Amino acid sequence: MADDGSESAIERYKRLRAERLAGPTTWVDPAPPLAQDGLWRGLTREGEMRLLVARASVTARAITARLACSDDTARIAGELATAALLVRSTLNPEAQVQVSILNTGSAGRLLADVWAGEAGLRVSIARPEARASKDGPLLGGGLMQVSRSRAGREPYVSSTNFLESGIETSMMEYLLHSEQILSLLRVEVAVQDGVATDAVGFLVQAMPEGSRADLERLVRNLEALDPLRDAMTESDPDARAWAGRLLDGFRWDQVAREQVSFACRCSRERVLALLAGLPREDIEDMVRRGEPAETTCEFCRAVYRVATPDLTGLLSPGH
Repeated sequence: MADDGSESAIERYKRLRAERLAGPTTWVDPAPPLAQDGLWRGLTREGEMRLLVARASVTARAITARLACSDDTARIAGELATAALLVRSTLNPEAQVQVSILNTGSAGRLLADVWAGEAGLRVSIARPEARASKDGPLLGGGLMQVSRSRAGREPYVSSTNFLESGIETSMMEYLLHSEQILSLLRVEVAVQDGVATDAVGFLVQAMPEGSRADLERLVRNLEALDPLRDAMTESDPDARAWAGRLLDGFRWDQVAREQVSFACRCSRERVLALLAGLPREDIEDMVRRGEPAETTCEFCRAVYRVATPDLTGLLSPGH
């Protein structure tokens, strides 16, 4: 204490820090309703662990309905959408992430695209009609590439094996080997008639101040918990009670949240730009045939038709 009995700056800092560490969990209010997708982040006060909880149900419904999925591929699309959303949200707030999965399964190539701000999310599957009962295993071993980019910077691309055990395990391996972060990822998806009706998930990470023992404590806590999907209710859309039990033994706070929605960046202008990049002889051949060029967006299934006069315009000076 100072001579006049008042606190020194150091003593005041220590007192306030102790009060903060001992206080109850704080929340970012208000919590969005169940009908609104979103993701929130929590952090333990000693910096040991980070928790991310996502609800992407409305988004997954939009994605799978547009892709005309089977029940099997709808589950995969919901898992990939939720997992990619969680992984992106561990990175720089401005980052865009693309996850490309080349594998031997019957569903073929998978691609997820997630970008910053009010997070936009889209997914494509090469063969959304595939069914395990008819076509064999939908996912097989292969290669997973994760591209991270920010405006004005070159993308950073890292690759890892895509494991036959699936999306959750492969994403955790990516975070461990490419980002050096020990993580626990879980995704829950419910499907009906080819549509993902619910898609939720969480990601827990051991931060530099944390340890494997901290993560093991969380795993023990998790064993006693109901599924996250059941814990998100009208009265508790953030699953706060569930999160409190998961992080039992830690002092922590909910520190941020973001909205999530399906979005697609396709447009007629992008299609024209793509056609303009073709060799001139290819465009001339399309003009000679007199048939419109047609392309379908792999994400939202929008169909774009470019008529012959527009193709001819691509051959004029300045294109």
